[in-house]
Amino acid sequence: MENSKPVPEERAKFLEMARDHYQRQADLYNQSLGHLNSLDGIDCPICKNRGYTEIVTEGFGGCYTTVLVACECMKRRRSWKQLQNSGLAGSINRLTFDNFQTNEDWQERIKTKALQFVQGHGGLWFYIGGAVGCGKTHICTAICGDLLRQSKSVKYMCWSEESVRLKGRVNDADFDDLLKPFKDCDVLYIDDFFKTRRNRYGEAQQPTDADLKLAYQIINYRYVSRKTTIISSEWLMDELMDFDEATSSRVYEMCRGSTLQIDRVGERNYRKKMTDNIRGDAENEM
Repeated sequence: MENSKPVPEERAKFLEMARDHYQRQADLYNQSLGHLNSLDGIDCPICKNRGYTEIVTEGFGGCYTTVLVACECMKRRRSWKQLQNSGLAGSINRLTFDNFQTNEDWQERIKTKALQFVQGHGGLWFYIGGAVGCGKTHICTAICGDLLRQSKSVKYMCWSEESVRLKGRVNDADFDDLLKPFKDCDVLYIDDFFKTRRNRYGEAQQPTDADLKLAYQIINYRYVSRKTTIISSEWLMDELMDFDEATSSRVYEMCRGSTLQIDRVGERNYRKKMTDNIRGDAENEM
């Protein structure tokens, strides 16, 4: 009876033909154009905006097949989507370094320190705290935009919103999974850190024990992992230390060299100034 099994030479030739077939298939796919750039404006020459590249791999028994591999640009695209969902994406192109006003020395100091940070001269963490409306969110958003262009994945966390959501789920079985995106992202931007309600006299209330515990879980993880973290807050660094030294000392250590504290003196509410100027111009035109 004739043996139907191919001899080694025949099998080798068969496998070579199979690999060539799959390689041609992969080449065709990799030469095709995607359209993801039309959705997020990110242009990737590596995957041609498909989001994936196709490679040939050897499977079970020496047979070949093709698999799709996510392109590096997908981290940026996911980050951009997160920013869109957070509402920050609409500000990325508006709140830039070029648009940050430096009419006064303290504003120039903010911009200089932020530029040094994105250029890698200010450590891994950045902190700006103090006066309301002085441009904290603007400068932090400008930093995020620059880091996105450096292919970093950025996660935006509005503390006043996300902390409420997370504290409400603290006893859920999937709580650790809910924290994971804030722990593992390349860059975390915490906006209005420890932003809390105000009392009847308009004074900001100190963070609760639940706030402090949540902050420690996120901050300590990123501290140990040495992951880039950007923080804006109405609180000065000394005030944070009064709340909770365990968390704040980590912020203080990691932000050394990239800490800005805007004293609540004089008229430093740039946002209010801009509104007043617009209102004044409108009244002058009437």
